[in-house]
Amino acid sequence: MVTPDLHDEATAAYLARKELGPEYERAVLESFVAGAAESIDQRVDDRLAQQGIGGAPQKQQGQQGQQPDNSHLAVPVFSLLFGVGGSIWLTAGADADSNTVFAMWLGIVLVNIVSALLFRKAR
Repeated sequence: MVTPDLHDEATAAYLARKELGPEYERAVLESFVAGAAESIDQRVDDRLAQQGIGGAPQKQQGQQGQQPDNSHLAVPVFSLLFGVGGSIWLTAGADADSNTVFAMWLGIVLVNIVSALLFRKAR
């Protein structure tokens, strides 16, 4: 069953294609398909949300007070744990000198800087 909105969009796309000619046919069809796909996705999301399957659509999740994404904290936290554990192991267990411990911490700092820069670019 075709919804009235989708039927109207198809009619408008057909009339636009007739008016613009065959050279614009691809652009008109791509626009129609993109709009139809978005409309179908929205209807599926709405039905799933009504039935409680698959969670609410993305737009509604942010509005329902979901907890923020703190995944960017994983690298600093694990780096700190690795650094403290590595420092203890290197000084107590492996009898390493201070230059080795310094080199390890320098590497940890560099990894954290690169991670922070990549995270900022991703945002």
